Amino acid sequence: MKDSERIRLARQGSIVGIVANAVLAVLKILTGFVTGSVAILADGIDSSTDILTSIITLISTSLSRMPPDTEHPYGHERADAVASKIVSMVIFFAGAQLAWNSFERLFAGTTEIEYLFLVILVAGISSAGKLLLYRYKLGIGKKIDSSVFVADALNMKSDIIISLSVLAGSIAVRITGLQIIDTVVGLAVSALVIKTAIGLFWETNYELMDGLKPGDDTYSIIFEAIARVPGVKNPHKVRVRKMGYKYLVDLDIEVDPDLTVKKAHALAKNVEKAIITDHDRVYDVHIHIEPSGNIEDENFGIDSVDQFDSKG
Repeated sequence: MKDSERIRLARQGSIVGIVANAVLAVLKILTGFVTGSVAILADGIDSSTDILTSIITLISTSLSRMPPDTEHPYGHERADAVASKIVSMVIFFAGAQLAWNSFERLFAGTTEIEYLFLVILVAGISSAGKLLLYRYKLGIGKKIDSSVFVADALNMKSDIIISLSVLAGSIAVRITGLQIIDTVVGLAVSALVIKTAIGLFWETNYELMDGLKPGDDTYSIIFEAIARVPGVKNPHKVRVRKMGYKYLVDLDIEVDPDLTVKKAHALAKNVEKAIITDHDRVYDVHIHIEPSGNIEDENFGIDSVDQFDSKG
């Protein structure tokens, strides 16, 4: 997929998220004030934070597509990962605030909820809307391989659970008449929001610390590609870093010590071509050439697929 298409999809997804969450947030917050339901009000505040996360997503995807410069020679792709951290902190703050308000309401005593049918209706609309947003944003996130879009989609998934919890709690209040259920649901909603924030914060640690997530088979692809290049021996010190949707690869290879620099360089280019052919998101390969049988104290990097599997 071309960068221009990625940018188009990212912008489109962010704008859809902003508009949809704005509509749902206004609907739920107004319902909360009219009915006195702390649960639907908490859900509305959570949707308000989603507007901010969509705006952050829109900004970060624009920044991440900027070309490399003197201050950022590797490019700006990690703007996605940084934005994911910001999104997680915003969500955590909202969850903590919701928890505090729910505790205050719980110990102060609950008030009568009016127009309960309206709470049930809005919670149902929110559940359906968040489900559609989750599928839409997750699809875009996977298509353009954007960590911030996937993070936003996972937040939508949590929102579905939140809205369904509000719906179930409101139905329970209507059946039992116990108003305290609404406050307890509001407290549960805040706990789910905090849990989501912690999960999102942890999700981007791999990229920011130059690691790969479990299940990423990039190292296997690299070693299999190198094995097909005649004249190349002992690939080692292989290191991969992920930046946004791109991968950068560093590795050492051994060649016949009697080769000319020109021929050794040609082998290195063949290795680079094989890796990029097998993994279309590898955009840069840095290769260090050594003579066959070279022995050095090299205690970092991946030397074989088996070594990588044992670490994973």
